[in-house]
Parts: sequence; C-alpha cells; structure tokens
Amino acid sequence: LSRPSFSEQTRLPEPSKGADLPISPNAPLDHEFHETAGFIFSPLLTLPPTFGSAYVGETFSCSLCANNELPDGADRTVSSVQMTAEMQAPTQTVPFELAAADDGKDHSDLAVGESLQRIVRFDLQSEGNHVLAVSITYTETASNDENESRSRTRTFRKLYQFIAAPCLSVRTKVSEFPVQEHRNEKRSQTKPASFALEAQLENMADGPITLEKVAFSPKPSFNTTSINWDVSWPGTGKMECPFFMPRDVTQVAFLIKQQPDGKQSKSQVETTKDGRIILGQLTIRWRTSMGDPGFLTTGWLTTRKQP
Repeated sequence: LSRPSFSEQTRLPEPSKGADLPISPNAPLDHEFHETAGFIFSPLLTLPPTFGSAYVGETFSCSLCANNELPDGADRTVSSVQMTAEMQAPTQTVPFELAAADDGKDHSDLAVGESLQRIVRFDLQSEGNHVLAVSITYTETASNDENESRSRTRTFRKLYQFIAAPCLSVRTKVSEFPVQEHRNEKRSQTKPASFALEAQLENMADGPITLEKVAFSPKPSFNTTSINWDVSWPGTGKMECPFFMPRDVTQVAFLIKQQPDGKQSKSQVETTKDGRIILGQLTIRWRTSMGDPGFLTTGWLTTRKQP
C-alpha cells in the first residue's frame, strides 16, 4: 500500500554579486519548472520508504508479480503459471478474482525475464490485522544433454501482513425535542416525535482529509433534514467542503422527524429488543490529500423514547 506524494524541491537562494562560484538557483531541481518556480512541490511523485498505513473505509490495491528469474541459457523452463490470492480479514476470509494488469491475455508460460502480473482490490471494512495470502503454482521442466526432459509441479505461498486502522472516529448523540401540546388538541392524539442527531468526526489518519458527503439514511418511518455545509442558506452561497488536519474534529447535525400517522403508523416504527427506536445510519465519504476515496457507514443509530 504505497501512497505517492508530491516530491519537495527547494530552490537555492540567489547568488550574491561577485561570488567566486555562482550556482544556479535551479541546481537542486530534477527539472526546471518555470511555471512553478516559486512553489515547493513539483509535479513529480515520490513513493514512501515504508509500507504505509491502511485505513478502514479505503480500498486496498496492489499489484502481484510472479517473475521468471532463471538465468539466460538455463536448462529449465517455466510453464502453466497460476496465481491465486485471498485476504484473511479479522471477520472473514475473502478469495479474489484477480484482474490482469497488462493486456488481459493469459500469459501462463513465462520466458526468462517475463512476469505474470495481477491486480488485487479489497474494500477494508474492519479494523485489525489483515493478511494477504498469495499462492503460485507452476510447472518446471528440466532437460539434460540427452534431450530428456522431466516435469514437476511446484507450489509456494507468500504472506503479507498489515493492520487496518480507523481513518475517522465517529461519536454520535441523539436528543429528542419535547412535544408541545396545544389546548385545542385532543389528548389522545399522538404527536410525531422529533430528534436532533449530532456527530463529531475526528481525523485519525496521518494526513489531511476532505469530507465530500455526510448523509443520514433514515428508516421509512422518519424523514431527515441536513443542517450542514451542503445546505444553501439564503444570502450565504455555497459553502466549501470541510478540510481538516490529523486529530482535528468537525461536527455535523441532522433534524429527524417522525412521519405523521397518515403516512406511517406508529406501529411501523422499528425498535430493538430492549425497546430503543431505530432511526437510521450515517454515511460518510471523504478524500485524502492525493485524492484517494474513502467510505464509511455506521451501525444502526438508536434512541430511547421519552415517556
């Protein structure tokens, strides 16, 4: 999981007049970028020196390569190369349908210096230890001076371990608005309940992220109204998506109202075994500084109805 970043290239200060060894300010740069001469980042990308961090909600992607590293003129050949892979997550083991990384043709016979490449993609949905298990099966054919050949099937297995950490920490709070009764209303009439959902989102990643969308998906017996940056208020114009650095916290809120009895009867409100009302789920989408997408859906949010 190698996340590239823009490489930093700093120009040297302008040489003083009369210097014995005048050095061009662009000497440290790999290329001379006249348009971005005053900007510290270049269009070039740099790979990190280590594996990096994997976060829940992102898509794990990598390329698997099986290389034929026999020396030129070897008396052995490699054929019928097969590659399989699976992800051992904390809650399940998922086999992969590997996608071809090249022209899509089946290159099962590898000449010296050739490679079989496949791409793995996996949506990280749970925290904890993950193991990518890759198995390679191939046929090795050896020949001797008498033009006799022997073939045997070989298999080896590689394990790659990493930990998926949370990218966003979500803390929610549900408050019920008190029901206001008017004198001219019948006491037997049941008023629809209204709730306020507040959620604090904390960036637990190593880099900045930008929230693209935060939405609440209510149960059929409720409807919801967003009161966040995606709502256009009169005279305010369109607001920018929240951008926050590591350990920064932003807050979102939603108004949740129960459908009137004419549309959804009270009996259709779903509850848990202990009598808590199920309101819905919170869905969050974000992007990292390099544009990598992330997606997270919370569990069912519940509340206890006031007596």
